[in-house]
Amino acid sequence: MTAVLILMVIFGGIALITYVDNSTKAQRRALPEPDVRTPATAAALPAPADPSGGAETLILDLPEPARAAAWTLLCDVVDALKAGSGDARTTYLLTQTRDAYLPDTLRAYHGLTDGARRTLSAQGQPPETLLHEQLRLLEDGVREALRHDHATADRLLAQGRFLRERFGQAEGNALTLPGPARPLD
Repeated sequence: MTAVLILMVIFGGIALITYVDNSTKAQRRALPEPDVRTPATAAALPAPADPSGGAETLILDLPEPARAAAWTLLCDVVDALKAGSGDARTTYLLTQTRDAYLPDTLRAYHGLTDGARRTLSAQGQPPETLLHEQLRLLEDGVREALRHDHATADRLLAQGRFLRERFGQAEGNALTLPGPARPLD
């Protein structure tokens, strides 16, 4: 009986030590770590991204014809994302357009120096015209992605692959698609 009591005390002590150690570690993880960077290392690190510096902020500084086109594009993308197409490809393209393609295009335009603007204009490519063309490309890409129902086409192709695997293919009965596929409307 004494041996059982001694073992219970030992295991109880081990459990208590483990509990205290785990709770101490949890408290340390919960505390924010102080910023120990020196001014020299802080300057070398990139500044954190400004969440308000998205496409909306960049659009506000555009000249008028481009501003209207960019707002229309952004609104179309956001509306389509809210509607949720259920198609992974389209959702990815829309998300990338909103988060990367459109802001990167606008940042490139805003980053032009006076010398770069003069060079482009001398080559017969005014920056405003280039921006308009790029916004048109984005708009056409978004419109085309929204027109297609990739999920339905993928299901049909997957069903065809399944049937070929399941039932095999005779030499002369190969299932092929005639010519280039027409866009689904």
